[in-house]
Amino acid sequence: MRVRASLALLLAATGCSTTYKVPPAEISRLNGWFVPDLVKRTPGDGRLEDPSTVQLRDVEGRTHPFTEDTPLVLVQRDGSVISEKFLDVSVDGQHFRGVPQDAFRRTVEVPLGEVQSAGIQEVSVGRTALLLSGIGAVVVGALIGAKLAIGDVPRKPAGDPCGDVGCPF
Repeated sequence: MRVRASLALLLAATGCSTTYKVPPAEISRLNGWFVPDLVKRTPGDGRLEDPSTVQLRDVEGRTHPFTEDTPLVLVQRDGSVISEKFLDVSVDGQHFRGVPQDAFRRTVEVPLGEVQSAGIQEVSVGRTALLLSGIGAVVVGALIGAKLAIGDVPRKPAGDPCGDVGCPF
């Protein structure tokens, strides 16, 4: 039962997000982005006044807000992939630099010329609800099917004259 529950949780976690491809040129819009609660801004430090206003356009022209909960995916020309949520980002004409949430003292630095493609991941509430309701329907169907296949378990009559010996009736 634990294996099934773990599998259902894994499917729900992986099936609930969508990655939107972003043109590499859009990465420059992240210059100066930071998480206000964790990174202190001082005047003239190059950080944005209001980081909550940063919106990235995907390849289809739709805008997506970039927040501390938005994983950024960078695919480099050598095939390596960086997928992180960042606390602080700076982008100049040559490099992307970001401080990941999971390793506060480490900095990710990627030359912009090496970025083949980029993307952002967003949680899809509709897909999550659909996936979880589908899993629930399968579980209920399996329980009903098992009940129909097994049937009722025979019980001894209340006034068994033979006791525990189990004589036939």
